[in-house]
Amino acid sequence: MNLSRAALILLSAFYVAKAQNCASNDNGQCDFDPFNPVVCGPDKNCGYKNFCLAAAAGYDVEADCCQAPQPSSCSFLYDPKVCGSKACPYDNLCIAELAGYSADQCTDAPEQCPAGDDAQCSGEPSNPHKCGSGKQCQYENICLARSAGYDITADCCQDTRTNTACTANVAPVSCGPPTGKQCPYDNQCLADAAGYSENQCCPAVPDDVNDVSSSLEFLSDAAGYSENQCCPAVPDGTTCTSNFAPVTCGSIPCLYVTQCEATAAGFSESDCCPQATGACTSEVDPVECGSNKCKYDGLSCANAAGFSSDQCCKLPTETSACPTNLDEVACGSLNCVYANPCIAELAGFDPNSCVRSSQNGDFNRPGVQSTGESAGAAGAFGIQKMHLIAAILSILGLLGYQMN
Repeated sequence: MNLSRAALILLSAFYVAKAQNCASNDNGQCDFDPFNPVVCGPDKNCGYKNFCLAAAAGYDVEADCCQAPQPSSCSFLYDPKVCGSKACPYDNLCIAELAGYSADQCTDAPEQCPAGDDAQCSGEPSNPHKCGSGKQCQYENICLARSAGYDITADCCQDTRTNTACTANVAPVSCGPPTGKQCPYDNQCLADAAGYSENQCCPAVPDDVNDVSSSLEFLSDAAGYSENQCCPAVPDGTTCTSNFAPVTCGSIPCLYVTQCEATAAGFSESDCCPQATGACTSEVDPVECGSNKCKYDGLSCANAAGFSSDQCCKLPTETSACPTNLDEVACGSLNCVYANPCIAELAGFDPNSCVRSSQNGDFNRPGVQSTGESAGAAGAFGIQKMHLIAAILSILGLLGYQMN
């Protein structure tokens, strides 16, 4: 049976006893009891692989223990729940369900806010921060947050200064890098007061909307986005390999860790382009490759995405100086097709060496259609999007995704 790392970590709780904290009285009397794991004690941190061992350790199984999940492939998502009358804690609903609870028996776990060291931090200047998974724990200064055990960079958001004059209107925003820590504020004014600018924030879904609908389309509309600004999500329960082979799909473009996830989100392979997973130069010398017309900043990036030089055609970085008329020409040994001779020249070809469609009928397009659109068709924004995707991929790589 293939188990996720989450499952293996869970299982280890039942076999690796914390001897200094957890009682044990295993004399072999429970060897023939079936595997039915429980966690016991005030903090539910003592694991036993069956009821017999828990009882032998001195616990009242009904009063002191919670059913633990069976081995599974639940995700690593940390969305803590407490379930049942004993408020049994689980890292997410999937794990709670494996322990036998249903969704209507569980609620979100309340965030416990550790206290800072008031004596140590009494002389520190006011610099308010909100910390924790829900950013619900408030501290008057960085010293208090740190003494409470938080990593300011990873766990906390700058809070709004208390003397800021903002309206009370609720138009929530979420601020921070696309793949990094997100800091929530009730409106942009409060975010500005915390040190963020408007271009660092995105509209967020109001809290009360979640009670109205779970539809992704509804939620994105509530956040102020239109359909052509959103990417379809990978459905819950999708099982794909953990290999890191990212693709971008559609016109936005939408980034997925593998083609498997992109397919689950509704894209076919013809809608997607592989992304570079290795190093490529920062110089912008754009190319277009393959039958899907995949665009890259340069040939080194295309190579890192799996394309060879004989599958790629050069693109001009700017085409505004050229006329918009369609007068297709094919150039070079690859018969790279450009919308007109001017664009072909900007791509580095001598127009006199190119063949017009009137001379040769339908061109052989080796994986490239008319490059009149080129990298320059989207202007500098197109290049910026390529750089943004490359930055996101670098971050994902640092987070530990396995490279092919």
